[in-house]
Amino acid sequence: MVYRHTPVLLQEALKYLDPKPGENFIDATLGGGGYSKALLKKISPGGKVLAIDLDKDAVENFHEKNAMAVQGNFAKLAAIVENQKFGNISGIVADIGLSSYQLDQSGRGITFQKDEPLDMRFDLSSQEPDARFMLNNYASEELARILREYGEEKLAGKIAREIVHRRREQLFRSTFDLVEAIKAALPKPAKHRWADSARRVFQALRVAVNHELENLESFLPQALDLLNPGGRLVVVSFHSLEDRMVKQFFAEASKGCVCPIDFPICICGKNPRGRVLTKKPVTAAAAESAENPRSKPAKLRALLKT
Repeated sequence: MVYRHTPVLLQEALKYLDPKPGENFIDATLGGGGYSKALLKKISPGGKVLAIDLDKDAVENFHEKNAMAVQGNFAKLAAIVENQKFGNISGIVADIGLSSYQLDQSGRGITFQKDEPLDMRFDLSSQEPDARFMLNNYASEELARILREYGEEKLAGKIAREIVHRRREQLFRSTFDLVEAIKAALPKPAKHRWADSARRVFQALRVAVNHELENLESFLPQALDLLNPGGRLVVVSFHSLEDRMVKQFFAEASKGCVCPIDFPICICGKNPRGRVLTKKPVTAAAAESAENPRSKPAKLRALLKT
């Protein structure tokens, strides 16, 4: 099965990465390889790309000259770079969203629109709990916390209680089992908007299963450390929790002295580590949104290492 994915905000990412012949780049979330292939064209001859993905299918479907594809978690970026002996890094890009393959072809239960096994793991070799285990074993309070924190679902408590009630009769196995539970949990005024709740619930479970926020939090400082001075970090995110984390990290990295304003001299010794290149997040133009509706929620932020 071919691993297909249309890269989001590709031209905008290239603009901020500013790749030149002979430079080395990291694509921390390979997916269908769109960013990596575009970078390779810009950095030829002499440049190289290290492409990383947690999904084995993505790595096995990527074959490009002057590129190394590695299965791994970008939360362990420094260790991967050291293991691959990859240095002199001019830029790093990470697209935190799902690939079209994972939604349409992987059969992992990531979308509520198909009847598939409830798995949701990007790395199928992982021993971490999958979505089915969480739904069938986690307490109502923990499920509600996941749906509230990772999905920003207002009716998290009602949905969690319905899940626990239903599993007493029959364990959850497929995505449609979960969809039916979501529909049943919603009060009458909200039932016609069940798909909105389903989207948030599936997002929350996927984020929890794959530790997505924790991984992003680990990735960002490692990426900044690995860049050459003048190197660029570009991150494309797809929901508010990720974008907020990226925004806050970039703001902190660009902050200088934090001494109180009434101090006559600086004693903290803190210097900015970067300069934010995007005052506001870059979003998809109307043409891209029309051609690829999945690009609509995407937000790109860029940081220059000083």
